[in-house]
Amino acid sequence: MFDLLVKNQLTVPKKIKFKNEILARVQGRKPEALNEEIYFYKTELLPYFIKLSQQNPVFSVTEQLRLLVGVWTPIWSTISFHESLPKRIQEQSFQIFQHDSYCASVARYIMGKEPSLSHNFQSRLPAYDFMVIQKYGVQNGKWYLQNIDRFQAFKNREVPLTLESVYNWFTNLLNNKVKLNTSKLVLPKAFKLENSEMNDTNDFEKMSLATSQVFEHLYIDNDWRLVKTQTDASHLPSYTIFVRRQ
Repeated sequence: MFDLLVKNQLTVPKKIKFKNEILARVQGRKPEALNEEIYFYKTELLPYFIKLSQQNPVFSVTEQLRLLVGVWTPIWSTISFHESLPKRIQEQSFQIFQHDSYCASVARYIMGKEPSLSHNFQSRLPAYDFMVIQKYGVQNGKWYLQNIDRFQAFKNREVPLTLESVYNWFTNLLNNKVKLNTSKLVLPKAFKLENSEMNDTNDFEKMSLATSQVFEHLYIDNDWRLVKTQTDASHLPSYTIFVRRQ
């Protein structure tokens, strides 16, 4: 690690090795309390993030647009919203960016997944799928994100949330609700979290409304993103690592 950090420039092989070292530290890591993840970031990841941000191959926000389109999965984050509900399934979490300036963040949560509960009982409980739809673009040389609406669905937990099913859900909502409401100037109704295990659904509902005032790619290439976000100047910035799925 020290050799990689002290050199000013990373060759392509060393950059790959550098990213793999970061992935080795975060992959398979069970989500901890937010303060513990922040401590992990400060003590383990910060030197890597500083170095990687210095090696960002695409600084121009406009040029970053062409790399962003596609499907990504967040593999590590200090965004409290990601773990606001219990038992998020990482491999069934997606962030989709389309050419039409719409994007969606989707995640599946498994309710009641406790060791004390029998498998038969757990299998009867539904999975909770949650989606935030936004519009994205570039304004005055900076990323622009606008929350459009939030959606939820209860599904059979035995049937995985696949990329195909996510695309179908996203496309259906976009064409039949979001764009239709936009054309009619209809504002989305207040979002209510139903049948949830959360201790305080109000916190989740408020977080689902929060739009990032800061959205910055500290590093982006064809298959890897390190993103800094901040909802308000009074809040600490958050960091998320994404890997490309498609």
